[in-house]
Amino acid sequence: MKFLIGGISPHPPLLIPEIGGLERKYVKKTDESLFILAEKIIKQRVETILFMSPHSPFIRDGITIFSGDTLYGDFSQFGASEVCFEYKNDIELVDSIINIGKNFGIKFYKLPPDYTLDHGILVPLYYLDKLKDYEFKIVCMSQHFTLDRDKFKIFKEIFNEIDLPDKRIAFIASGDMSHRLLSTGPYGFHPSGPKFDNLVIEAIKNENFEDLLSIPENLIEEASECGYRSILTLFTLMPFDEFKAEILSYEGPFGVGYLVCIVERRENA
Repeated sequence: MKFLIGGISPHPPLLIPEIGGLERKYVKKTDESLFILAEKIIKQRVETILFMSPHSPFIRDGITIFSGDTLYGDFSQFGASEVCFEYKNDIELVDSIINIGKNFGIKFYKLPPDYTLDHGILVPLYYLDKLKDYEFKIVCMSQHFTLDRDKFKIFKEIFNEIDLPDKRIAFIASGDMSHRLLSTGPYGFHPSGPKFDNLVIEAIKNENFEDLLSIPENLIEEASECGYRSILTLFTLMPFDEFKAEILSYEGPFGVGYLVCIVERRENA
């Protein structure tokens, strides 16, 4: 299998017109950037899009992964049940991830087949669904919340061992940045909020994974983020020596940082 393209996607439900209404004007940059990211992924004609969401069910010692043949989700939690999606799961890839993960000591727990997709998956999927002109499959999983950061490179080893040479994959790291950028935000203001976001952005701009990996733990906690581990996984699977990263936009009008980034394979890589 081969990762061709990836990206970082925030997931505020207010981006969805039926939910956000007039408030969407405050996240115009994010909205436009997510369409750009979706368009570039669709142009790659990937067979499967792999999503990692911090809002998928949490298990302390591993990763949860959706197991149903068909995956469904809607925005009924946010008053818009009519906005819904149904996609085929790439069971071949799911089973390979689980089996190879065991060899490296990473546990993947299958969720019940009827488990519905969370908004961390549904928001980026909304943009992909709007632009798609062919059918692709999806694979959806949670972050690993307790794995030591210096062990994240094991994910690269796991996916390198998967024997599906013709499969074309994209990876979406779903996550918002700090939730403490403004006093009016969900958790109030903390100086670590903007500091965390700036450190992540600078590490990506400088293509420095070690800087991204070494952000102090106390700063991460004080920032109240939800995307950091998705982002670490993205740049583990798609390292800077093989892929180039471009930040499309960053904004935080409601006290939560929304970062959109596209990651594309370098020529001859």
